Amino acid sequence: MATIISPVDALQLLVQEEVASTPLDMYPMLDRLRAAGNIRVARQRQIKWNVNAGGATATGEATSASISAFSADTYVPATLAIGENRIRHSFSIQKELIAEAASAGKGVLRDLFTADIRSGIRICLETLQTQIYTGTGLAANGGVVGLQEAVTAATYANINSATYTSWASFRSANAGTNRALTLALLTGMEVGIYNRGGNFTAIYTTPAIVATYKALFAAQANVQPAAIPSMTVDLGYTGVAYAGRPIIQDPYCPANRLFWVDERDIFLHTYGQSNSQAQEGFQFCFEQLPSDNPDALRYTVYIKPQLQVFNRPKDLAQLADIT
Repeated sequence: MATIISPVDALQLLVQEEVASTPLDMYPMLDRLRAAGNIRVARQRQIKWNVNAGGATATGEATSASISAFSADTYVPATLAIGENRIRHSFSIQKELIAEAASAGKGVLRDLFTADIRSGIRICLETLQTQIYTGTGLAANGGVVGLQEAVTAATYANINSATYTSWASFRSANAGTNRALTLALLTGMEVGIYNRGGNFTAIYTTPAIVATYKALFAAQANVQPAAIPSMTVDLGYTGVAYAGRPIIQDPYCPANRLFWVDERDIFLHTYGQSNSQAQEGFQFCFEQLPSDNPDALRYTVYIKPQLQVFNRPKDLAQLADIT
């Protein structure tokens, strides 16, 4: 006996296909987190982990000494909310358009829905990529606590850096006044990160700052052009890096900032539930909505995300107020 699925379930399969075919290189951080296997499914409304706030000590002493003092590191529970907010896109399709497409064939009907579903996935991913940087945890941000908040807020993941002084990221800023990018600022960031026992695997910034970095490189380096094919003139760069780590130009990154991240400890969680399906690591939900128009069908596609910086002082730093 043939298995018959509902129209919504059929469209959910179409959502999966569109997510799989979406070129994620348009969304640099999402793409790199997916490639690293750092997109995870959450099924509880709290992301929980323990943070080592330090405190343990070691003592040098003679082997004949009695041991009477003991110490241990303090572990603090970190939490981030997920599943309570969403990033959503909704669309409506007139029934007469559906009837007209159906009469023309299954392919035409599929294309009718595909156009709106593809648009919904694109705008959700664009919004998510933006909130990864600028989200403050509000419902209007889809609940996402982004990198800007994680690097500047006194409290992140329910841990206050005033109470636990080691729970703070390194940040070089200039009180809101932009300054020129220099080699001294870049090396100062390295020193600040390494002094905290941290590391970085990539630097994310705007295309404008990447262009500034290229100009800084050209001014300080004696570059010998590589052999190129006949009749080709290319003054561009095939890649941009600093200290062996890639500098990623991301149009969604906020202006005048460079985020130094250890991507091995940065995770994007998306909430899984009964109407979601995993594709490329993301849990996209799809539902039909009630309609107050008898000649229209309404649908929504959405995702419930959260970004986790596992070890705030070691995994995230920022060079701000740069032009």
